[in-house]
Amino acid sequence: MERFINIDLVVAAQMTTPEDNPLVTDNSRMMDVWFGGAVIRKQLFKKVAKTEQEAFVASLVARGFVQSGNLLINPQAILFAEMEHQMVGGLITIGFGDNNRPVELKIKGQAFTELAEKLAHKDS
Repeated sequence: MERFINIDLVVAAQMTTPEDNPLVTDNSRMMDVWFGGAVIRKQLFKKVAKTEQEAFVASLVARGFVQSGNLLINPQAILFAEMEHQMVGGLITIGFGDNNRPVELKIKGQAFTELAEKLAHKDS
């Protein structure tokens, strides 16, 4: 299958691997991708091959995305972040959806700290 995803518009992505869900395989993985713009839109891509998924992750990491487990976030897309607890992690808001409600994602404490550091030093 030929697929093109405009990586410049991606603000977050969640990968599903066989470790996360035993119903997916190396040839039928899934990706949830949030796209930015006037509103945040989420798209589910099914039947993504392992190599396609890994190349997508590598491209996002190369662009400066922060990884929290299988979730990758563009620090520049964050509007608001609140740490719940260092061990638990926190919530980030990456924009607003069609319903004008905030699009929030839960991230781990280590990723929250990395995001905060990147945002604190973005003008340096």
